[in-house]
Amino acid sequence: MIMVGSNSHTLLLSLLLLVFLVVVSGGWSEFDYRHVYVKNGLDNNTLLIAHCKSKQDDIGVKNLHYEEEFKFQFKPDLFGDTLFYCGFTWDGTLHWFDIYDYGRDNELCKDCKWSIQRNQPCRFNLDTQKYDLCDKYY
Repeated sequence: MIMVGSNSHTLLLSLLLLVFLVVVSGGWSEFDYRHVYVKNGLDNNTLLIAHCKSKQDDIGVKNLHYEEEFKFQFKPDLFGDTLFYCGFTWDGTLHWFDIYDYGRDNELCKDCKWSIQRNQPCRFNLDTQKYDLCDKYY
């Protein structure tokens, strides 16, 4: 009876080690790097000030002129609750948006491209090749 318990523990530990090694080695695409691109889609004379962060990481403040963009990358956490949010300021007004939400974006994009527009942030649509997947600021 002790032998069976010992074998069960060995099997369980082996399986846990295997799963850990697959995740750490990047063999599980759920945890591949995600890339987020943020582009100033306001207008020619409007400076976009973007400050993006998560619970763990602060991407910093970026000043973007019209059509300029910046990119950051990360690996989603093991619990599937990765969230990056940004404060966007132009013309003295602050707008907030969740630029990457694991629940919303994980299956939709590994390269998430956003154009920050006056009325709404819009994600790049691979099918139409336009920034027409729009959301709302909060």
